[in-house]
Amino acid sequence: MSGLSNRGVISYFKKNWEFKIAFFIVAYYFLTNIVLESAHSHQIRGLSNNLRVVPDEVIKHYDQTADITNAKKYAYVQYATSYEYLNLAVINFIVLRESGSKIKNLVILYDSKLQQYSNNGETPWTRISGLSLKHHITLKPVKLLQLRDSASTSWASSFTKFHIFNLVEYDRVVYFDSDSMLVNTLFDEDGVHTEKPSNLDELFKIPKEITYVLPQAYWLNNIVEEKGSFQNKYNRKVTIPTQKQYGLRMQKLVNDIKDLDFADAFTKLPALIYERHKHDNRDDFFANHVMVLTPSREVFTELLRYIHNPFHWRLFKRSRLRKQTDYDMEILNKYLDDELKSKSGIKVGILPHRTYGVLTGEFKEKWHRRFVAEPEFLPFIDKHSNKDWNSREASKHIKLVHFSDSPIPKPWEFDSKLEYYNRQRIWCSKDDTELYLKTYPTEHKPRIIHDCDSVRLWDYYRDQFRLLKEKYWVLDF
Repeated sequence: MSGLSNRGVISYFKKNWEFKIAFFIVAYYFLTNIVLESAHSHQIRGLSNNLRVVPDEVIKHYDQTADITNAKKYAYVQYATSYEYLNLAVINFIVLRESGSKIKNLVILYDSKLQQYSNNGETPWTRISGLSLKHHITLKPVKLLQLRDSASTSWASSFTKFHIFNLVEYDRVVYFDSDSMLVNTLFDEDGVHTEKPSNLDELFKIPKEITYVLPQAYWLNNIVEEKGSFQNKYNRKVTIPTQKQYGLRMQKLVNDIKDLDFADAFTKLPALIYERHKHDNRDDFFANHVMVLTPSREVFTELLRYIHNPFHWRLFKRSRLRKQTDYDMEILNKYLDDELKSKSGIKVGILPHRTYGVLTGEFKEKWHRRFVAEPEFLPFIDKHSNKDWNSREASKHIKLVHFSDSPIPKPWEFDSKLEYYNRQRIWCSKDDTELYLKTYPTEHKPRIIHDCDSVRLWDYYRDQFRLLKEKYWVLDF
């Protein structure tokens, strides 16, 4: 073609229709991305219309002023793809029964392949199903959602969680992962120790107009750490209030929304100060080990598309494509990010992570400032700080913990005091040194810290699970 004149080139393309199609596709691709980027920038500025923080004080307000009037249409839900996690889910719901929850529908979605009966004796399924029947827990079989090209085989079936969005027989669902634990309340309002099991019934009283309510993945969110560099992106001075000042603000907020309808009350809730922080963390802004949601068959179908990716997305919606390292959390984050950028009108609430989104691993972290920070102030804090951290005070607000201490095994898994992961444990500096050396005889020893309350609490949650396991674990036979 190098010898052709300009007129010859034009004539060549007119005769070769496949080049016209290729040119059109390329041009459409670039134009589409330019338009989307423009829309993206526009929508970022309006994020507060659809995304707000729902503080503890507001949840308590709704709990005290609203009633659960149609409990038959509400459900607690968990899911399981193995016998171990199915047993864990049943244990969690037994605790819910003991708590006096007003929600009678306790539903566990499980991989239908686990339902294996035997005419010759007991199986894991018969034992677990018998335990669930005794405590009026519903076991609902679903199809396993699993991808073979996932980078991790242990998380490849995590997409099964999305079946909760298809439970359209319920108006509202409170979901939490089965490797979580509803904790006993350590202290009541007067500071007196109590062992009364907790429930999450108050979450059903959050207005239904907030389609999804879930905590922020505060431990993952990208934060600008270099001193002064944040001013390049955000040119306003931000003063982070003290805990007392923030508490007073929340008292005023509750008083302001008392007589307002939902639309006006929603605009009063705290908004993200730096909205770009949400979109800078597109894949991991939200955690989804606990969620309040309204089921929708359309949303379930759309999430399947985010998992399997229609072919045309490779040309026109590349930002939606699933990576091999994307699992349920990343997929849901992509979906919610796209919905918040669109004009769908959905309302999303950020759940208080210090009450409902607590990882057990938080207590063995070196720095806790991100855990202490309110979601709207997270981009402005120094994460290498323990300012305002008090593990004993933190424990007073916790209602649900998620066992997440990798690489340390979860409390129902085999554990050895000789393995490398013991370096990730913590040990109180005031405890017996001889016991320390005897318990961990190799070079793989826990980190010794002065925050002994954190050590006690980390051990406490694992010990609490072991007590439940002794009563209700039916797989060891």
